[in-house]
Parts: sequence; structure tokens; C-alpha cells
Amino acid sequence: MNIKGWLGFVAGLLFLFCMISIGASTDQDYASHITTDLGIEVNLATLSSPINATYKIIDQQTAVISWSFSKEGKGDIGFIYADGRILLGSQDKFSPSVKERLDSELKAAIDIVNSSQLLTEDQRIATEAAVYYSGGQRVDAGTWNRCGNILVESGRFSSSLFYYDKSKDADPSFANPWNNEGVALMDLYRYQEAITCYSEALNLSPNNSVILNNRGESFCRIKKFSQALDDLNRSCQFDPSNSLAWYNKGVVLSALGRYDEAQGCYGKSLEADSYNANAWNNKGVALARKGLYKDALSCFSNAATINPKLAGAWANGGIALQNLGLENKSKDAFSSAKALGYNQTKNYYDAPTMPPLILEEKKEKMPFFGITSTIILIYLGYIRRRISHP
Repeated sequence: MNIKGWLGFVAGLLFLFCMISIGASTDQDYASHITTDLGIEVNLATLSSPINATYKIIDQQTAVISWSFSKEGKGDIGFIYADGRILLGSQDKFSPSVKERLDSELKAAIDIVNSSQLLTEDQRIATEAAVYYSGGQRVDAGTWNRCGNILVESGRFSSSLFYYDKSKDADPSFANPWNNEGVALMDLYRYQEAITCYSEALNLSPNNSVILNNRGESFCRIKKFSQALDDLNRSCQFDPSNSLAWYNKGVVLSALGRYDEAQGCYGKSLEADSYNANAWNNKGVALARKGLYKDALSCFSNAATINPKLAGAWANGGIALQNLGLENKSKDAFSSAKALGYNQTKNYYDAPTMPPLILEEKKEKMPFFGITSTIILIYLGYIRRRISHP
């Protein structure tokens, strides 16, 4: 047999193995599912009544009982096996809301078993030992991290911490959940804990500009400006196009009274992102402090144009107009600021550091079936060519 023949033979074996594997797996039927083991045998005959009281039984056999707990017409199905295993599956893609629904139904299933045969406390903690699956595979670090990000973006910062911990457990070498947990902790005003998370992330990804910026911003919030500046310098070094890092560095330098250097940082920030309203505002403040009111006014105007709700920019513009002797225009600017709820008309408004950035999930590996499918297509192409050109 020549090389092409061997390749065809190997591809055929892989195809057969893939088909057997898929046929043997029932977990592939669910986009998401959760499993646990009570560690005892269950008398299924006693469960039909309590299950029927709330749900609809689909099937009852000697080894397993199944029921539907779907509330939206989707395929949400639970199974309790005589050997003590519990499985709850959903056709919905794994997400925080799906996990919470499966968690709730798992607790309900354990309560159903407990209603007919009393479980010990050790058996009732099966909820904590539950294993989660997405698409037939155990939920990976990237998916847990993505779920945490969904919660942070919706403002559920405390809830996100569980998902980031699960992501770290799934892949201890993955830096993103450490960073993202830091972001959530900052939103909870737990700055020192956030710094610890960022430090762990940097142990795994030491030259990551985003993580360095985030830790630097945390140090700034607790007024540790020297440490903040060290991190932000490194962040800008590793990614000179990081507009946020240049901006935050400017804020730190302004806090240290180094206004000329701060002005340069705001300029660098705007080179990378000319639509950063806060950077325009703060650059204007740096110029105004040097008596360059006309140039400062241009910056404040840009800031207010980009973000009309940035009240401080309107107030700063009013102060600059005063110093230029344009009283009527100054009053108009102050009126706009006051309409937005800002009443400070004597001191310049310096915008604070900008919030940290979330790191998205890592790219997932191509699943085995995807790899095998590619091999199969190559194999079929080879067979077609052999038929066409014997």
C-alpha cells in the first residue's frame, strides 16, 4: 500500500472512531448540563409523586427517571439514576443565567430525593461537587472567564467572582481571570485585593500592557503614586499605542504636580485615541495652568464636543473664557455645566483615572470532531480523485 493508501486508511479509522464516540455519548444532546453524584442508591419508585407535583415526568424505568423542567418550551430535562447520579440538561448555551437555572433545578432534584429517603449532610453537599458541561465537554477556563465578564458588564460584580475562580481552577496558567477579578474587585472598592489579583496576573503575563495599566490605576486610587507611575511607565513601554495607559499616567503626574510631563502624556493618549474626551479636558487644564488659555479653550471645546455631558469640560471652558475676558460666553459655558449638575466655577476640573479593562477569553481549541471532520473532508476528496482518475 502506498503513502496515499495509508493516509486514506488512517482517515477512515478516525472517521469510524468519531462516529462510534458520538453514538455512545448522550451528553452531546445538551448545549449545557450539570451532573453530580449523591453517593447512594436511590429508590426511584418513590420519586414519581413528588416529581409530578411540580414537573412532568417524561419516562420512568428501573434505572432512571426523567422529567421536563422547561419553563420556556425548550429542552430542559432532568434525570435521576438508581445509582445516585443526577443530570440536568438544557438546550441553551452555557451562560450565567443557564448555570443559575441548572443550579436551582439541581437543588430541587436533591430535595425531591430527600423527601422520600433522608439524605445525610455529606450527600446533600453534592451541589458543591457538581460538574458543569458545555457542548458535552467540561466547561473550560475561557468559558468561565466569559461568563464572569458578562456579569461584570451587567454590573453584577460580586457574582462574577465565582466564575473567575472557576476559570482559574480550570487553567492555573490563564492570566485573564486574575485580571478580570481585579476589575470586579475595583468596582467593589476592594482596591488592595484588586492589586493582589493584578499581581498574580502579571506573574503569568509580565509584559501585559493592559494588566500593568489596571494595577497602576489601582495604586493611583489609593494614592500610591510612585507604584502607580512605575506600572504605567511599563504599560506605555510595552504598548506605546495604549491610550488609556498614557492618560492614566498623565493623571498621576498631575497629582504629583508635574504638569508639563502630564501634558505630554495627554498628547500621547490623544495620538492613540483622538476621541478621548477626558484626555482633551485634562490637556486643557495643563495648558490653562501655564496661562495658555486660548489653547486650553480649544481642548475644552473638543472635550465637550466629544462628550456633551462632561460637565467639568464646560466649567473649565467657562474659566478659560473668563481669563480671556469673554464674560458673556463664560456665563453660557457655566450655565451648561450647571444644567448638568456641576456648580464648581472657580477651580479647574481634572478628570480622574479611567476604569480598568477586561481581558476577553482565550481562543478555544478546535474540538476533536472539528479536526476529524477536516480529515474526513480531505479523505473524501482523495477518494473522489481516485474515482475520477483511477
